Amino acid sequence: MDNLSITDDEKLSNNGPLPAAGFDYSSVRALLVDIDDTIVRFRNGAQTDSLLGVLQSAAVSIGRLSSHEAARRIERVKEETTWWHFSDFIVALDLNPRRFWEYALQRERAYLEPTGSEMRAALEKLKEEGILLYVTSNNPSSGILHKLAIAGLATIQGAPLFSQLLGATELQAMKWQPVYWKKALAHIGLNASEVAVLGDSLRDDFEVPHSVGIPHTFLINRNGSSTVENSRFVTNVSDFEQVAACLLCR
Repeated sequence: MDNLSITDDEKLSNNGPLPAAGFDYSSVRALLVDIDDTIVRFRNGAQTDSLLGVLQSAAVSIGRLSSHEAARRIERVKEETTWWHFSDFIVALDLNPRRFWEYALQRERAYLEPTGSEMRAALEKLKEEGILLYVTSNNPSSGILHKLAIAGLATIQGAPLFSQLLGATELQAMKWQPVYWKKALAHIGLNASEVAVLGDSLRDDFEVPHSVGIPHTFLINRNGSSTVENSRFVTNVSDFEQVAACLLCR
């Protein structure tokens, strides 16, 4: 992609905020924040079958369905609904919604955790200073709320820190598709030049949004390593406090 090439003059140190000759942080009115491996992550490399597996387990444990019947109903929803919500499965499985989400939170906290303890304070500071916050995700909105709840940033009823949850179901596109980011901009009513992205994926959080005109991405890696150099296109950060420091040094 030609517009991703970085000249020698644009290359900057990986230490600290970009100088004035680099990206103008003061142009950012909104931050689009990824969730998986940015806000929540697996504990100690654990893996899971996803929330769909928890749904089947809940259908057996609290819904009193057989495992076979639960699996049959889940597959039917997946076959009949392209862009499904978890509510589609909850209804199909005849689960009590409140009991299910409490059950799911307890189950998934065993292997999912927030990526860092500084997130809430940094996000609150950004919001107080007028930066609009949005979540980008390949999850539907209820799955986003569930993961934000695991991170201590929301409940299943809502996420006060964030203006919108830009889930794949709502946008009917995935983050690796340019149309996802075009629709995200359409949803929030801002120009690409007014938006920055925070995420962990070079492709999904930098290359694809950059291809539709979003000028800058904060790439987070809590180990301090980076796959690209800092430039007017990318700032490498190790936590949310560094993002806030960049955006608020106006």
